[in-house]
Amino acid sequence: MKYNEFSSKPNLQGLQNEILEFWRENHIFDKSLLKDKGEVIFYDGPPFPTGKPHHGTVLVSLIKDMIARYQTMQGFSVPRVWGWDCHGLPIENQAEKDLGITDKSEIERTIGIDRFNDVCYEIVNQNNDAWKEYVEQMARWVDYDGAYKTMDKTFMESVMWAFKQCYEKGLIYQDYRVAPYCWHCETTLSISDTRESDSTRPRQDRWVIAQFKADIVLDNLPVYFVAWTRTPWTLVSNMALAIGKDINYAYVRLSDKIIIACENTLGNYTKVFGDNPNIVKRCKGSDLARLQYTPLFNYFKDKKDEGAFCLIEADFVNSNEGLGIVHVAPAFGEDDYWACKKSQHSSG
Repeated sequence: MKYNEFSSKPNLQGLQNEILEFWRENHIFDKSLLKDKGEVIFYDGPPFPTGKPHHGTVLVSLIKDMIARYQTMQGFSVPRVWGWDCHGLPIENQAEKDLGITDKSEIERTIGIDRFNDVCYEIVNQNNDAWKEYVEQMARWVDYDGAYKTMDKTFMESVMWAFKQCYEKGLIYQDYRVAPYCWHCETTLSISDTRESDSTRPRQDRWVIAQFKADIVLDNLPVYFVAWTRTPWTLVSNMALAIGKDINYAYVRLSDKIIIACENTLGNYTKVFGDNPNIVKRCKGSDLARLQYTPLFNYFKDKKDEGAFCLIEADFVNSNEGLGIVHVAPAFGEDDYWACKKSQHSSG
């Protein structure tokens, strides 16, 4: 196109419509795919079909379009097909809301699985027009009419094919991991799911310090580890105490017992240790590793013979807060789980 004169107050809306019409009539995007320098594969994470476009999606789309256009200008063919991430959880939650479902049993008991699935399909398709207009108006080049949906049978079969290939190459293994769980949804949650519900927003949790009796004595006095935790409700499932291998620890004598804690943080607890703690022994965290203690509760006491209820080294322990010893519940915390797993392997 050629514009013979430039106006100080151009009709931007008209100019935009004219360019878009030129692209459509002359199949400019299709012609850009005929570049002969080679093909560049562009993987685009598709949006959820449960919401309408917003400023965040506009920004991401602009960046994606810039990358693809740059490669096109370099002479490469860059096919890019629009898609829909039909991840079940957001769509099912929307369907439950639309149907007024408060208990999942209602799906089978009153609604019916077929009807519920129909509503889910409707949700996937209801925002297509809004997204198509948005994609076109921001001048992003994609094959929208040939869009795929992750709920399509062909797509699901391709995923299973890829998984099978990885399995046959020995790239798939079975293991455990800690993940957040939703009792209402009756499923584990991904990071995206928890962010969507704002459950990971910054907040100040309460913390407590618990006392664990060590399986050692010093100067004929019982010895205790004092551990810090932000999740006191998980103390029932305590399996270990985490320490920092290079942190300096102190044995502090009180009237009837000895407390082991990080020397650097003693000054934060003068009500317990006084202004001048009576330190009878010092050591590094690595010297405390594998020492055992008596669990607070008896629910898993039989695990002690298997190596539980001991001090393990962990990278997340520091000397800036707490007491340099952290309560560990591997069934609840991801860091806790991997710390215990690593300790189990290192101990043989």
